[in-house]
Amino acid sequence: MTQVDNKRVAKNAIALTFRMVLVTIVGLFTSRIVLQALGVDDYGIYGVIGGVVGMVSFLNTSMAGATSRFITFELGRGNEDKLQKIFSTSLIIHIIIAVVVALLAETIGLWFVNNKMNFPPGRMVAVNVLYQFTIVSMMVNFTQVPYSAAIIAHEKMSIYAYFEIINVTLKLLIVYLLLIVAIDRLILYAALMLAVSVISALIYRFYCIRHFKESHFSWSWDKSIMREMLAFSGYDLYGNMCAVMKSQGQPIILNLFYGVIANAASSVASTMTNAISGLTGGVFQAFRPQIIKTYASGQIDLFETMLRRSTLFSLISYSGIGIPFYVCAEEILYLWLGEVPLYAVDFVRLIIIASIFSMLININNTIMHATGNIKRISFVNGTFYLLCPIVSYFVLKYLMLNVLVVYVVNVVFLCLICGFGWTFISKQVPEICLRKYILIVIKCFMIISFVGLISIMNKSMLANICVNFSSVIQALLVGLLSLIMIIILSISLLFNKEERSFLLSKIKNRKWS
Repeated sequence: MTQVDNKRVAKNAIALTFRMVLVTIVGLFTSRIVLQALGVDDYGIYGVIGGVVGMVSFLNTSMAGATSRFITFELGRGNEDKLQKIFSTSLIIHIIIAVVVALLAETIGLWFVNNKMNFPPGRMVAVNVLYQFTIVSMMVNFTQVPYSAAIIAHEKMSIYAYFEIINVTLKLLIVYLLLIVAIDRLILYAALMLAVSVISALIYRFYCIRHFKESHFSWSWDKSIMREMLAFSGYDLYGNMCAVMKSQGQPIILNLFYGVIANAASSVASTMTNAISGLTGGVFQAFRPQIIKTYASGQIDLFETMLRRSTLFSLISYSGIGIPFYVCAEEILYLWLGEVPLYAVDFVRLIIIASIFSMLININNTIMHATGNIKRISFVNGTFYLLCPIVSYFVLKYLMLNVLVVYVVNVVFLCLICGFGWTFISKQVPEICLRKYILIVIKCFMIISFVGLISIMNKSMLANICVNFSSVIQALLVGLLSLIMIIILSISLLFNKEERSFLLSKIKNRKWS
């Protein structure tokens, strides 16, 4: 084991997990209050408007991936002069993209909102005000990308935890104001969320300018770097465009067929599953910079080690939280919201399943981004992403199946994307022993499936045996048992001898640095 790398990854994973614990706790608390304050209709409106604006954000998504890859890759090489040029060039590109996307949103997007979407009578003024606030917030977030990429590339993950305390405080203040101010709450909420976005962006930029030399922006740019970045993002453009259309198209399809009630359920489900992914996503995010850096420096053996461990630890951590939430989704939603929107429980369960495949796809994409060879995988993945909402639309329109078919179709296409990704990696990245990597994934899936089935049985048994216990206590017992099983089976069947020895030595010594 490379001690320096392990120490850095562990600290970053802990910092990111702490950050997401704060985000999750406050997010779940504020979501409940916001849902009660706004009502189901306005809550659904807020969710679907974000989807419409997000439909025109694919340009930034492509450049965000390119920016993160180029900054991280150049840090791995240690070329400081080129690093500064990459940062300034990427920021200029993002400013241009923000303006272009705003123009698209104010024309095509605005027409779609006012002429094609289904909203309750009398709420169009609030809808349009919300739409404008969302566009401005989007532009702020676009120009923030190079700064966030610099923090991640330098692996200064702890800064997220520190700054999240400020962010959390501001969001709690929003909830308080939402309850005491007697004006249109949907408009107020949108305005306050925009203010939080601006304050957060300013804080991160101030930190980057003070600590990273390359963050000192210059309006001059390197044409060769711009061509290189645009070429890279151009290959990624189609895939990211289709991915955005899939993720943002789903709430629009739900709105067209089932109205804002389905949008409210979708927003609730997404909030909960994003919280689960956020709690565990810090694991892979901590590994990602080193995966790219080790490939850039030619350390293929270490590259494979980082890849294997990132996959293993990401799936273990996700399943440790995801399985209890899947099994006890109804009880958890009731405890969280009090009144659970229609469809929300089933949406949560299907998104939890889909998120596992999304994690694997993210890892596949990181491998290809490290090599810079993304043309073929971007095209194939993008095509499947695009087919997902299209197939969902026609299935609902002509077969008139249950609303859940939207998320079932999503799971099926994510499975296909994951499989094709492995095929491309085997052909385009021959340095990797893909057979060993896939074997780890299969073992993880077998353990997850086994623990999931046992947890369902445990819930049924506890419901019969512990009849005097509340459903909340029963859910906690199911979660605790599933977590213990995941840990024991993972250490026994997934960890290699070196990893088990390392883990045991740290437990005995009681120190992790």
